Amino acid sequence: MRDTKSLSLLLLSSVLFLLSIILLCTWGYQYYHQIQQDKTKAEVAKATPPVVPDSTRDSLLKIYKVTINGLDNRLDSASYYADSLKGNLDINLKEFYRLRDEIATLLQAQTPKTEDLDIARRKIGELQQRVTQLRYRNNDVENENAKLRALLEEMSRQTRGIEDNSKLVERENRTLTAKVNALLSLSAANLNLTALANNEQQETTEAGQTEKLVGSFTLKSNMSSKCDIVVVVVQPNGQVLQKSAWESGSFETAEGAKKIYSCKLRCETAKGEPKLLNFSLIADKYLKGNYSMQIYHNGVLIGKTNKTLS
Repeated sequence: MRDTKSLSLLLLSSVLFLLSIILLCTWGYQYYHQIQQDKTKAEVAKATPPVVPDSTRDSLLKIYKVTINGLDNRLDSASYYADSLKGNLDINLKEFYRLRDEIATLLQAQTPKTEDLDIARRKIGELQQRVTQLRYRNNDVENENAKLRALLEEMSRQTRGIEDNSKLVERENRTLTAKVNALLSLSAANLNLTALANNEQQETTEAGQTEKLVGSFTLKSNMSSKCDIVVVVVQPNGQVLQKSAWESGSFETAEGAKKIYSCKLRCETAKGEPKLLNFSLIADKYLKGNYSMQIYHNGVLIGKTNKTLS
């Protein structure tokens, strides 16, 4: 009886021990399986990039577009000014284009990663720095170009001044040469301008009594030649008194000015022999004041006298 009870207790103990072993194994298996699942979830979570809010990408995209628009507006001027001063500027437009393309690629992704947006943000900052540098360099180039333009304009003004001075000297030389030649070849002396009244050819000083003006002068030449002598009589009102429409005309002085003459006298002179020349002028009305008689040869004034009528 006692043996039977002992055997029963032994069997019960064995069963309980086996159940304990089974429960322990089951718990161990579940614990191990749970650890593996947690590890797998951690790896999956680590491998899966976090979802980036659209607002972050939109904000970066907006900054990028503003920067690119500002950059594009300066690229053309940068290219233009870079050509004007190639040796003084280091404008690397390829770097701008590279940054622009890289940022556009990062921002156009359907599901951008956080690290990609961080890179895009950093590159946008770099791009903005390049734009600022480009602006400063463009200002430097514009200042240099302004200095060059001012220098060229100053050189152009100086060149024009030299040309004008050269032309002036040339004209003065021609004038001086003509005057010297005229004075050496011909000279006028004993100039006289007389006002005559009525038919009796009496001299008068009254403008109201004057019928005509008669002028005379002595011409002396250092050589035998034929020449034309131009006579100009200027009235008190500044107008030239003309003999007739077909006997008057215009000539060019040694200074290059056009001048109307009253009459032209053709004469033949012998070397060293004086020759008396005279002329007469008739006007519809004679004004009170000073009348000026001027004698020209080859555009050079060789004699002058005045007559006053009251």
